[in-house]
Amino acid sequence: MTLFLIGLGLSTEKDITVSGLEAVQNSDLVYLEDYTSLLQCSFEDLEKFYGKKIVRANRESTEQGINHILEQ
Repeated sequence: MTLFLIGLGLSTEKDITVSGLEAVQNSDLVYLEDYTSLLQCSFEDLEKFYGKKIVRANRESTEQGINHILEQ
């Protein structure tokens, strides 16, 4: 299994690279760390455009619960 860390760009759901979008679409599980981002789109816009259910990874889960994410 591979773990991808993908930058989404600075504005909307369409700022992701083509390679990043392909990785998201081919993934079994997608997390979004959104507490340090200033995206100009909604969470729902991301899910619709990427065609995937996205799990929000808040600050606590990325800093203290990272083992849970890695195990999945």
